[in-house]
Parts: sequence; C-alpha cells; structure tokens
Amino acid sequence: MKFFLNRNCLICLVMFMVWGCTKNIEPVPNSANLSPSLSFPIGEGEFNLSKSLVTLGIPVVNLTENVPGWAKYADVYIQDTFTLNIDEVFDQSDNIELIMFKVNIWNEFPLAGEAQVWFVDDTYNKIDSLFTTERATVPAAEIYSNGTVVGTKFESYKSTWDKERVELLRSATNVIVRAGLKVTEEGVTEQNIQYFDDYALRVQLAARVDFSLNLNN
Repeated sequence: MKFFLNRNCLICLVMFMVWGCTKNIEPVPNSANLSPSLSFPIGEGEFNLSKSLVTLGIPVVNLTENVPGWAKYADVYIQDTFTLNIDEVFDQSDNIELIMFKVNIWNEFPLAGEAQVWFVDDTYNKIDSLFTTERATVPAAEIYSNGTVVGTKFESYKSTWDKERVELLRSATNVIVRAGLKVTEEGVTEQNIQYFDDYALRVQLAARVDFSLNLNN
C-alpha cells in the first residue's frame, strides 16, 4: 500500500481549496507553501519461543534448574528486518523539517523486555540507531500461578530527529528491530516455564514526518 500522495494531485487539491476560500476576496496567489505531516507504520516484530532465539554471553542464571537452554542466559532476543520506504518522502518534499519515530512495546512475559532499532543501507551497514544511550524497556508482566497473564505491560517511546540527523536516512533502505528479554532466576522457574510458549513481546514501529512543499504555478 502506498502512503504518499502524488505531488501533482496534492498541488491541485491545495490550489482548489485556496480558490474556493478566496474567489470573492482576492486573486489566487502565484505560489503557496504547505507544511503537512504524514504518519505511517514501518513494521512490527514479535518475540516468542517459536522463533529462532539468539543468546548473548555465557550461561549465568538458572544453572541448576531444569529449564530450556536459552533460560540460562541473561539476555535472549530475536531480530526482524523491514523495508524502509522513506525515499518517496524525500523525493516529494522540498524540505523535511523533522521525523518523529514512535516505538510501542507490549510484554506478556514475567521478565523485563527491551528493544533497539537500527537503520541500515542496502548492504546492511548500520547508519544510525533509534536509541543512542539506553534501549527502550518494558517491565515484566504479572502472572498468576497458573500462568494466566494478569495484565500485559505497555510502554511507548518517541524519538525526534532534526534536519541534520534526518539526512542520514537518505541512504537507509531497511530497519532492523531487535526485541529481547532480561532473564532472571525469579522470572523463570521450573514451575512457570511451561507457560512461556503462550507469551509474546511485541514491538511496533511507526513514524511521523513533518515536511514542507513549495507550490509554485
């Protein structure tokens, strides 16, 4: 699905609106400036135990517990890649003022979750990351003894990029979203591990672009 209006259609629409509002007041201006905002989804990643999990470091937790191998590592994650079609915005706008990225995270695991987002070029060289100091985090969900999730935990993060930083995205073609869990001995036990197949950590990424159009006759 295309999320961007054709530039010529947008110009005709704006000029028709200007004419309708000013036809009895003054002549149509020779030019006009438009500063619209455009919001669109980028992608969504989901951490669950049916996917190929990646572990970091060496086993340091639950070393004597009868739990799966991944649950013996402090950090475990999955990674998804999405196409970034922001080049159409660059092509149709005269000047991008800013881009605001929004990350929503839902967590059903009794473990804290975290997410990081990277922007890469067509050879997967990293151009920039969404979070430069700390990753986006979400608390552990509360779980009944029978495995039922009391309440899914939710966190939302925003990151605003100015013109200079936005320019880096001209060569970005893909987005890598990493979603993972911080494993603890309190969060994973021999009693509750049987319910983990039912849980998910979901990360949703969207963007809002503020840009300007110079509408000249």
